[in-house]
Amino acid sequence: MWQRTNFSDSMFDRFAIIDWSGGNTAKRGKDSIWIAASRQDSVNPPTRQAATDALTALIQEALSDQQRLLIGFDFAFGSPSGFAAALGHDGWQDVWAHLHESIIDRPDNRNNRFEVAAGVNRKLTHEGPFWGYTMKADPPKGLSRKKPQHWSHPFAYSRHAERLDPRAKSVFQLAYNGAVGSQSLLGIARLEGLRRRFPGQIAIWPFETNFDQNLSAPVIFAEIYPSRHHVPNGPEVLDQRQVEAVLRDFEDWNGPQLLHALSAPSLNEKARTEVRAEEGWIVGLSPDI
Repeated sequence: MWQRTNFSDSMFDRFAIIDWSGGNTAKRGKDSIWIAASRQDSVNPPTRQAATDALTALIQEALSDQQRLLIGFDFAFGSPSGFAAALGHDGWQDVWAHLHESIIDRPDNRNNRFEVAAGVNRKLTHEGPFWGYTMKADPPKGLSRKKPQHWSHPFAYSRHAERLDPRAKSVFQLAYNGAVGSQSLLGIARLEGLRRRFPGQIAIWPFETNFDQNLSAPVIFAEIYPSRHHVPNGPEVLDQRQVEAVLRDFEDWNGPQLLHALSAPSLNEKARTEVRAEEGWIVGLSPDI
């Protein structure tokens, strides 16, 4: 395994930005998966399996060419501090492993994310924490269509990151406007699969990198929030314009500005420890916003 340690010039050789989807059917266009990658046209794979195949090819090519690759995903990588312990897990890695082993995500996008979320709710016994269901059929036992009215869990509803940017939704919201929970459950399951396919080659920011302290892995996965970037108007669908805008920003920042965006936020030590152990963070998010 090769590693690069000199970041005096460009930090990365290429980037890829992913607009993920939690949909149940194959789809292109609006509200589907978009991938913008350096030196190629944006692509719109109709399923998560097709997107995973495209990402696998990008990673393989970067490793073969000995080029460093940063991939940004627009879903939450973690959950509020204390969620893992409530489930009997020990931090983000156990949660990722649980989702990878529990989620069934078929090649046509049919999946069991609602059943997995309902199972978590039943195990925690209190109402929620996962909620949101838009299907006509009754939701699985333990899952409510609406947000819990009373929060009795030993962990917060939102991560530190969502509390800094109120536009971002909690990972526990699975449906309705702006929801990211479904994308996160299905996305994390896929990313854990890629980690296992390329052992020792992928580092998850900021969990395994300590923010900007160890960015030497050939491939970095990071959490992004496209709404924090300027997206120009255009004839393309919004999802496509967003991933292309974030890609341009990352390529423009590639150096000290990107290093600053990947650095530790000015949180207190307790919050920073919780972010690194379980919650994750959004690239460029600062308490000064």
